Amino acid sequence: MHVLTRPVLGRARWILGLIAVLMLVAVACGGAAPSAPADTSSTAPQPTLTVAIPNPTATNSPPVGSGGSASTPAPVAAAAPATSAPVTTTKDTIVVVTSGEPVNLGIHTNECSGNIDHLMCQELAGEPFTWIDGTTFEVVPLSLVNNWEQMAPERWRFNLRAGNTFHNGEPWNAESAKFGLDLNGDGTHGGGFSMHSFIRAEIVDDLTVDVVCLNSGGDTTPCPIFPRTGLFAKFAAPIWWANASDEERAREPVSNGPYVVTGWQSGVDITAEAFEDYQPNPGIFDAQKAIIKNVRQVWRAEAFVRAAMVNSGEADWADNIGFENADLVPQAIQSGTNEIYTLVADNIWHPELKKKKVRMALVHAINCQEIVENLYDNRNECFGNISQPGTLGINEANSAPYAYDPELSKRLLAEAGYDPANEIRIHTRSGRVYRDVELHEAVVGYWNEVGVNAKVQVLENAQATNHRRSGCGKFETAEIQLKCAEQPPAPPVNASTHYYETATSNESLDFARQLTLRLSCHNVNSRVCYADVEAKAEIAKATPLGEERRVLMEELAQMAHDEYWFVPFFHVQAVYGLAEDLAWTPRYDPRIRVSTMRFQ
Repeated sequence: MHVLTRPVLGRARWILGLIAVLMLVAVACGGAAPSAPADTSSTAPQPTLTVAIPNPTATNSPPVGSGGSASTPAPVAAAAPATSAPVTTTKDTIVVVTSGEPVNLGIHTNECSGNIDHLMCQELAGEPFTWIDGTTFEVVPLSLVNNWEQMAPERWRFNLRAGNTFHNGEPWNAESAKFGLDLNGDGTHGGGFSMHSFIRAEIVDDLTVDVVCLNSGGDTTPCPIFPRTGLFAKFAAPIWWANASDEERAREPVSNGPYVVTGWQSGVDITAEAFEDYQPNPGIFDAQKAIIKNVRQVWRAEAFVRAAMVNSGEADWADNIGFENADLVPQAIQSGTNEIYTLVADNIWHPELKKKKVRMALVHAINCQEIVENLYDNRNECFGNISQPGTLGINEANSAPYAYDPELSKRLLAEAGYDPANEIRIHTRSGRVYRDVELHEAVVGYWNEVGVNAKVQVLENAQATNHRRSGCGKFETAEIQLKCAEQPPAPPVNASTHYYETATSNESLDFARQLTLRLSCHNVNSRVCYADVEAKAEIAKATPLGEERRVLMEELAQMAHDEYWFVPFFHVQAVYGLAEDLAWTPRYDPRIRVSTMRFQ
């Protein structure tokens, strides 16, 4: 067990030191958590910590400039036998344990987000339109597409793969692709918030469809990297979706991914089985047919419990087990991710967070390095922007960590006319990243020390989702969205969301995604809405790949850094726990394709 030994002073430091005691209590009390076996005889498998670094870094950037406009993607060599002779296995069911229960499995919903809790709808039942190869970082097809080409600045043509069907037998063709693309791109039904803002599809022939990119007013606009963002588009069977109830859409997704969801027992588990008619794409590692027939997802909030489940054989794969629990599992794989753990400020409706000097004061009051040392054993590195190293637009200057300077914070609060009657809350949920609640308690401690009235509010998953998605994009029309600050706070919260936490990701490796997701008046996740930022972002997103695009993206990323719209903490490192006989290698992003796993 890792016990904190650094001396701690003040309330924030006391909170950091409390963690070790809480862990000891958890081990001693046990409760409903399964215990790790007490006997560690010489015949037990020896734990291994493998450090896998598939994520791009600032000094090893992916070739973003070459990946957006390939007319015929070259096949990528498989990292394991994907389409060769069948792999024999003694086990046909894998149990994966995540930190939380998903909110929704609906293919065309914003709630089916990119975090691992939602892997059933994201990467098992759902099949992304395009994909980013985890080794080359180039755009590749999975099972749904053969190739694509750019027909005009605002238009991309996709040739679809014949022979695919949805789980219920409905055909995959241009008509069903158009149905899904239109939903993904309407700004309401998911997908579009991470792709180009708005899209529509046009049928060319039975196996050819055009994607046309639009601006908030409905006019066409250039989208030079659209294929890089196509991984956020997934598809529900059109006839089924049109006739299904809201509950059926949310709990029983019918899509065309490598697995079929077979049941969801609320609070217990979700099960899936391999889709026998899935059409693998030779040469694409992540487009292989499922080797393990059955998947069962369960969830436990405590990292120690997830590790203990793998150790005891109750689970085969566990998310986010924590650094000090690595020796509890037969295999522990540490990997970088494409996530930056961040607090998003309500820059629009909160009476204090609207003030730049207050936001500055809050950021400079946080000793990020002390948090990293005490909570994360120095395995995370403080970072100053909302997209990871290797992203087009991120550079050393605009991602520099903010300085810890509590005296500056006190001066800024005084200059801003800060009113402590206006409480500042951090809305979080437990388990999004390791030790997140403890991190936020520490942050509130730092804020209290400089005189800020602040607290942490831990929310259930559904509540946390509501807080994240109560931004300007919730208003009905683009015109009203642009005047977001003139409206009362948006639904469903209908109040200021203060700060909300997110492990914001950028699979596309281009800052355009954050411009669409977190710096736009038209997004439900955004708390930034300024006409000049919107105009600059539209120009940057429409600029072709090259030096001019890089400069524009860097300028906007610098603005995000200098305006203190966010509190970025660090580039997330993850530790996964695996059974002794499970073979799996993590990607640069938290995308879990169970179809690539196998028992040895």
